[in-house]
Amino acid sequence: MKFKNLTKVHNMLFALIVGSLLIFGSCKEDDEVVQGDKTELNTLIVEADALAASATSADYPQAAIDNYKATIASVKDAVAGALTQAQIDNLVVQLTEAMDTFMASAYGFIDESLYLNAGWHFDEGTGTTATAYSTVKHVGTFTEGNAGVFGAEALSPTWVAGVKGGNAVYLDKGANLQVPYTTAFIPVDISISVWIKPIELYENNYILSQNYWEGYKLQTQGGGKPFFTYKSGDEYINKDNETDNSIKVNEWNHIVITLNSTTKIMKFFVAGTLTKEWTSTEGILAFPQTLPSVQPFIIGCVATDAELATWTWTETPTSLGYFKGAIDELKIYNIALADGQVSKLYNDEKP
Repeated sequence: MKFKNLTKVHNMLFALIVGSLLIFGSCKEDDEVVQGDKTELNTLIVEADALAASATSADYPQAAIDNYKATIASVKDAVAGALTQAQIDNLVVQLTEAMDTFMASAYGFIDESLYLNAGWHFDEGTGTTATAYSTVKHVGTFTEGNAGVFGAEALSPTWVAGVKGGNAVYLDKGANLQVPYTTAFIPVDISISVWIKPIELYENNYILSQNYWEGYKLQTQGGGKPFFTYKSGDEYINKDNETDNSIKVNEWNHIVITLNSTTKIMKFFVAGTLTKEWTSTEGILAFPQTLPSVQPFIIGCVATDAELATWTWTETPTSLGYFKGAIDELKIYNIALADGQVSKLYNDEKP
């Protein structure tokens, strides 16, 4: 995160505040200070105090809160004395900068121009493609379910009402969206955020797949648990959130998984709340992996028809792995989101 220099910023601001008082004070060592108008500064202090009072560790890093409050205290100490207008103006600038720095540290502040590799709102409502709103406009093409498995029952995606206004994609009978592969789908660290409204819970309810189990896949299980699989080297890592009935049928559910390759920690979140954390001692390895082949990024199914044709085992609707229900607000980040960021993301998107 880019908040690691908050303490340094606070120390610099404090030094500037003290230094400015010494400089301006020394100009009139033997003369009476001509006091300036503190109205603007006092108003700004009230605003800064209100922001500090409303700040919680659910929305901001605790270190940012502590540093911000310390800066306010420093300004209050300074304003208690006699100040020239130049000193007052200097404090206004410094406190304004401290407020801006603090607000930028909020967990909800995710610079999507840097951290969002792909994101779909699915708000088109018409047509047979969905275009990402991220910097790179990845296009998902509507694709009918495998005819060899579903026959005449195979379906294509359709549009339905989304989680919070707008639209979502509805998938069943193998219907899926396929997005041309790029390395953006396998970053060094990853967070996947998505809303799902399943019409049924079963073992292979695939939400998305990048090269199926040779890359990674996100699904829900029959017990209503989010389940994530990825390959690292020769190892296959299969983890779920270990909480039955986390996912509800015919309701919108928010799922986030995060994977930090440095700390080797994987986290599952449901409705903005951390439900399970896995560590390296529990089998978590680095991400990403080397793919044996390049497949499209698939929303709602395990693999393409071309890939399925190379498999030797007999396909059935159950073993194929496809999503049954609606999917909305799908995002792929190239960082492991912090707990507070996930909570804020959920609160911003929930209906």
